[in-house]
Amino acid sequence: MTSYKAEETDWRTGKSPNIPSDGSYKILNRFVKPFINRRVMDSSIVFPDLTSRSGIDIFSQISDDCKTLGICEDIPNYPADIISSAIQQIESENKLKFNKDVLEPPQLAERIGPEEETIDLCSSMERIFVPKVAQDINKDWFLIVNDKQKPRQTFRVEICRGGENATCSSIAFFQKGYRGSCVQKYVLRNMIALNDKNEIIERPFQVPSCCSCVAKAV
Repeated sequence: MTSYKAEETDWRTGKSPNIPSDGSYKILNRFVKPFINRRVMDSSIVFPDLTSRSGIDIFSQISDDCKTLGICEDIPNYPADIISSAIQQIESENKLKFNKDVLEPPQLAERIGPEEETIDLCSSMERIFVPKVAQDINKDWFLIVNDKQKPRQTFRVEICRGGENATCSSIAFFQKGYRGSCVQKYVLRNMIALNDKNEIIERPFQVPSCCSCVAKAV
């Protein structure tokens, strides 16, 4: 998989997966330890109410695809002027740090060398996301402080192709009574956002991290 820079730490348990009561267990997965910080920035700016200023509930405009992923790069009525003021305040006070992941290009040897020995069991797409709204662990939506022309917060994501429950690679064999499917996995990443009191906050949000092949009893 393409390497990337992030402010988090990847690790593997090295242990055999436990089988839950529903009969499912993990075939392939990666875990990322979240860095959790629930700081609220002292705000000298009073931001107007985000719904009353337009008469529209911004979060009601979120598309179904975005709701499925829990994160979105585009949304109607995104309050660019308010977000711009928030960015100026954050950068002038220098109390919070914006996250910026980047995808590193493959090394020359990787581009011209033989095919990789490992094969992904699920087809996925890897890219950089510039979110404008995202869900936290409680499934609540927040406006993410960002700028389309000059992104302030970028996150590396890996998204399952074919959606949830796509079929695992045909090379994966499952014993009788089990069926394999691809499942979207998530990690927590810190983002700077606006809460329902229009305060600038920093807290963890869910980000699509990898596509795992899992087996479930049928």
